[in-house]
Parts: sequence; structure tokens; C-alpha cells
Amino acid sequence: MSLNPLTQLISERGFDRFQSGLRSRFAAYHLKYTLTYCKPSDNPAMCLDFESLLHLGRVTVWESGACEMDILEISTGNNVFYESHHFNNEKQFHQTYLRLVIFMRDMLRLKSDNI
Repeated sequence: MSLNPLTQLISERGFDRFQSGLRSRFAAYHLKYTLTYCKPSDNPAMCLDFESLLHLGRVTVWESGACEMDILEISTGNNVFYESHHFNNEKQFHQTYLRLVIFMRDMLRLKSDNI
């Protein structure tokens, strides 16, 4: 048994089972979405990349439970969102990474409301 809390999610590709639902949800938010499993290492990782008309977002999470989430504003290249976390289980990951998605979604809504 691995000491890494997110082994099933990443190395065993447990996150794959959520893909069809996530793709349709993120498309409804006008976000392009890509899942990438990084090359095997001592601490395997996966990246969730998001793109909107305004922002590029990335969630990188490692089997150890470490996670970094950041968003760049396309027009300026400025980082407008950054969070670092350490998860002890998958539930914590699933509850937290959506903050990045919600930020990107809400910024699009604000932009469209101001047009």
C-alpha cells in the first residue's frame, strides 16, 4: 500500500472515470479543458489545464497530496490566482480544485455582464 494519499487518483488513473461529466460541465462554463498525466517519477502528477477567453488556469496535483493552482490573465500575463495545498485524501482534492474553475467561470460572467 502506498503512503501517497492520491495514488489511486493519479497512478491508477482514477480521475479518468470523471472525464465525460467534467468535460460537459466545463464546456457549459465556456472553458476548454485538458487532463494530462505527467511522466512517471517518484512522485507522479497530473495536470488539469483550463482555458477561457480571459484566462489560462492549471491545477497540478501530485500523489503525495501536494497541489498548486494558478491562473494567468491572457491579456497581461499576470498571475491573478494562486493557491498551494496539501491533501490527505481524494475528497479534499475534489472539494478544492473546483475553486479555480469557479474563479474562471465567474470572471467570464463578470466580463459578459459589463459588456
